[in-house]
Amino acid sequence: MTSYSILPTGPRYTVLATWPGEPADTSTKVTTLNDSKLAEQLAPTLTQLSEDAWDAAAWLDTSPSLETAISQVIEQLRSPAESMSPIDLTAEPAARHGDQWSFFDAKDLLAHELPEIMNAMTRPQRLTIADELATDAAARAEALQLLPTGLDPDDPASRIWQMCEVTRSERNGQTGPLPEGAAGWLVRSWGPYLVSPAMRWGARDRLVRIEQLAAACLAHGGVGDVEDDPLQARLVMPRPPGNIDAEAYYVTVHEGRFNSWDTDPFHPMTVSRKASGETQILGKLDATDDDGFAELLGEWTRMVPFNR
Repeated sequence: MTSYSILPTGPRYTVLATWPGEPADTSTKVTTLNDSKLAEQLAPTLTQLSEDAWDAAAWLDTSPSLETAISQVIEQLRSPAESMSPIDLTAEPAARHGDQWSFFDAKDLLAHELPEIMNAMTRPQRLTIADELATDAAARAEALQLLPTGLDPDDPASRIWQMCEVTRSERNGQTGPLPEGAAGWLVRSWGPYLVSPAMRWGARDRLVRIEQLAAACLAHGGVGDVEDDPLQARLVMPRPPGNIDAEAYYVTVHEGRFNSWDTDPFHPMTVSRKASGETQILGKLDATDDDGFAELLGEWTRMVPFNR
């Protein structure tokens, strides 16, 4: 998400941080290096780490583990120690997304590339990197507090404007199933009308909910999958002994139609049941309504937590 580039300034090389704002990108200086090869290593590594962290903040239940690891990096860079030790990024035992690309990529960066690069830098340079990592992390934390309220940031240069977008360098979120390709699903399912991070977050909640319900259905012993057009979770319950027909539930994002680009990203999701060839609408729920889904579909919906 936050991309880092190199600006030659005479015999030195300035590393810049750039992120999309409203209405234009914003850039700021991070640090200046004398070594072109070191700058060429630093910029893409910082880009990868930032993009992995922003992708995880929106979609992955491993995000808290990644943020903790980044805080450990910042602490080491600010310490008087002469070198940085590798960081062991480990997902919580109950986390479901430890095998996702952005988490796996960050794990490798923190254990290998980033420590090697930091150990080739001076202490003042490491301090500037620590400040940049802290600024980027603080913006993610602020986004997770602000966007669920339905509000956008007041500052047009806020880094929050980049939340839930396909990343700009690594293309995290562009393709693949949920949650790996979730940012791309936003574009395909809502088109160009999600013009603010709050709107993207509203749509994000719906994607996270259908992915969560499919996982909970599998944990319950049923068959759960997600369809991208129409955007919905298909949840087939375990078949009771002696019952030929399995009961199926559908949780749909775009009411009564395929992925219409003018659908309100805050619109309730439709829950329906199909049995013996007949479909019955059970109700309409906000994506974050854990109790409502449990009441309509069963307590099995809580077997996998909703990633808020």
